[in-house]
Amino acid sequence: MHHRHCSLLLLLAAMTAILMPAGVNASPKYEMRGAWLVTAYGIDWPSRQGVTHQVAVKQRSELDSIIAGLHRAGINAVFFQVRPMADALYRSSYEPWSGYLTGTRGAEAPYDPLSYCIDRCHALGMECHAWINPFRVGTRPPSTSLDAAVRGLWMTNRVGKSTMTIFNPALDDTRRHLCDVCREIAENYDIDGIVFDDYFYNPEFIPEDETAADWNDYISTAADGQSMADWRRSNINRAIADVYAMLSTVKDGKIRFGVSPQGIAGANGVYAGDGVPALPSYGVVTADSQYDKIYSDPVCWLKEGLVDYISPQIYWTTDNSRHPYGGLARWWNDVAEMYGRHCFPSQTMAAFVKNNSPSQWDETFRQIELNRESSFNYAPGSVLYSARFIAGKGSADFGKSLQQNVFRTPALVPPMRWKQHLRPLEVSGLSLDSDGLLEWNAADDARYVVYAIPESLPDCDARSADCDGIAPSYILAVTYDTSYSLPARYRKGYRIAVTPYDRYGVEWQPTFL
Repeated sequence: MHHRHCSLLLLLAAMTAILMPAGVNASPKYEMRGAWLVTAYGIDWPSRQGVTHQVAVKQRSELDSIIAGLHRAGINAVFFQVRPMADALYRSSYEPWSGYLTGTRGAEAPYDPLSYCIDRCHALGMECHAWINPFRVGTRPPSTSLDAAVRGLWMTNRVGKSTMTIFNPALDDTRRHLCDVCREIAENYDIDGIVFDDYFYNPEFIPEDETAADWNDYISTAADGQSMADWRRSNINRAIADVYAMLSTVKDGKIRFGVSPQGIAGANGVYAGDGVPALPSYGVVTADSQYDKIYSDPVCWLKEGLVDYISPQIYWTTDNSRHPYGGLARWWNDVAEMYGRHCFPSQTMAAFVKNNSPSQWDETFRQIELNRESSFNYAPGSVLYSARFIAGKGSADFGKSLQQNVFRTPALVPPMRWKQHLRPLEVSGLSLDSDGLLEWNAADDARYVVYAIPESLPDCDARSADCDGIAPSYILAVTYDTSYSLPARYRKGYRIAVTPYDRYGVEWQPTFL
């Protein structure tokens, strides 16, 4: 290998221990740039339900358009909702096809949307995370044959005049079923992650007395002196722990596991004994409904190492007097950093419904910048809710503005350095044919980053300001393939390099053409 590249090879991105100072790079090289893609009620996709060939063609074309639009906007991970209501937008042995896809729950779909979404994402170098609702069944208990097989795991609570049925988190069989669902997805699909949303116990208050649907389970299984609230939180914690433990045994733990809880935790001071900072010191004055009302304990999951990332739904503005976005983003990032995990806050763009204009877009850009400033663990990130405002219906020109303002250069998803299976990877056999096809040999099951550096530029100037290898402005593509069609303009006057970028998110040293 040519000696002038040696200085660059010393920059083993995977081994750097240098932390990224806040705000050092307006468009950092490592950043989760996610988008929630909602299938419940067809909110983002699909606009038509059915099982005919024509509907399937329309659905796939629409999904193509959304994914391509997300990619153009700079998104690098799609959070695709595949289990909104104990149903499936993929081939499941355990749960029925979703009516949000087919029009009728249980009706056989003519194609597999999750497989299709993964293929489209990977073809553009983006991650695909399977978004799962862990417990929700719905407002009316369904009755397909697969539903009948698990009906004994459900419980129904009345809230006012309405009811909500969920899987009973107290039951061992509920947690086993959830693990089976997640394992099947993890083993059968080439997904990059699995993410849970924020529905645990009913999102509304459910009683902590003998009128509750799970009272008998509490009486028979709670520890001596354990309150019903603590017992319920321990049930959720066990479910999260079981899924994380199971995923660690599949594909060497390469599948990233995250949860997206409500945006406020710890307001009642329950974490003070663990040294978790108090919310008021971040300018946040509020109550904590998730700990007390839906029995969700996200700080415990971080503390116990039961998630790879947390994506709190910080659905308030930067100028909110009681729950300012910036204060909450700092608090969550600080807590995640305390426990050595990633924090990628979720942000809502619901205000775009009334005001889809640059003045409103600026609020989203401010929140993304605040996430970057808050992240000291070399791993900033944002997950935008939801895809329809970036690509597809309702997006206007926001996607283009997103790319031009805050996602100017490509970014890699931050590495999970706590995983135990890391080993150095190297690209070999790199060649370019007369038609501009760049090819190389596979390195494990890595992805790859292709760079083009102007020949006039010294290696030292091609480095990232954050000391993490080659600067992101020279990235041509991220690819899951072992080939890339090099655009004609880069075939002369550029040094071409390819790096292995493993499924843990670690980028290894470059091989130059």
